[in-house]
Amino acid sequence: MDPNNPYQGPQAALLETPRPGEATVGSARRRPVGHGWLWWKRAWSLVATNWVLWCLAVLVFFVMLGAISLVGLWVPRLGNYAPALVSPLLGAGLLHLAWRRWGDETFEFGDLFAGFSNRTGALFFAGLMQVLAQVAFTAVMVGVMLVAFGSEVAAAFSTAYGGPVQETMNLPAGMSGLRMLLAGLLAAALFAPYLAMVWFQAPLVYFGRRNGFKALGESLVAVLRNWAPMLWLSVVTLLVLGVWILIFAAFFMFAEALLAGVSGILAVILLGLLALVSGLFLMAVMMVSVYASFRDIFGADDEPEATPEL
Repeated sequence: MDPNNPYQGPQAALLETPRPGEATVGSARRRPVGHGWLWWKRAWSLVATNWVLWCLAVLVFFVMLGAISLVGLWVPRLGNYAPALVSPLLGAGLLHLAWRRWGDETFEFGDLFAGFSNRTGALFFAGLMQVLAQVAFTAVMVGVMLVAFGSEVAAAFSTAYGGPVQETMNLPAGMSGLRMLLAGLLAAALFAPYLAMVWFQAPLVYFGRRNGFKALGESLVAVLRNWAPMLWLSVVTLLVLGVWILIFAAFFMFAEALLAGVSGILAVILLGLLALVSGLFLMAVMMVSVYASFRDIFGADDEPEATPEL
């Protein structure tokens, strides 16, 4: 319109709140151990305000991830890494939803696919970096397992961590439960650096506009600098999940022992639905807690101690 036209109507400046970028997403800073609980509390309050939509969003996320995982049935070896390849693309949608709600904006379900329209190439490259890192760490882990426990155990853990699926995996007859536990703990310890590298990779690429390779290193540094609050967040998460499992296990045992016939079937169906919905809610809280910790650690909040008004 002509700015000198005296007869045109008034125009309002409609500006979208910009996503955090390199100007606000700085280097990782060390946060107090108590912030592990603060991240969980923030995530819980944020999800609780739109819990139905969050549950649906997480359900769609896992359905899409599961559908993509089926590629492994047709593309042996390479197909097992398909979830890692697309997880940044799919995860960016949940991060975008968390960002919108953090700013008290409307929950837009279509934002679940934001990664397919914003930073798509960079997110796909991040997924490729995840695949390469996963292959490297799996190779190291299998080598250590091969030396420590033998080829059968190495093959089993290779499959569990994304390696090619073995048609038959016969564990040694002398492999006791204690040795299997030790093997599992060793595998988890060897794979922990990979998890630390990918923990903040997607938000760094999507919000901080890093490339996928650089984001792996920054994520690793962030987790190492904040191992105490990250450990506290993990403990809180495990405690909540443990209580959730115990409650529903007790309910299912009660229904099976005391109810029979149609009433028993209806009770099991109802408990199954409650378990599904509450499980999706907890998964949403866990995912949003990643965003809460990202904002706090990388300085996207001016006042990181302040809980957002929702």
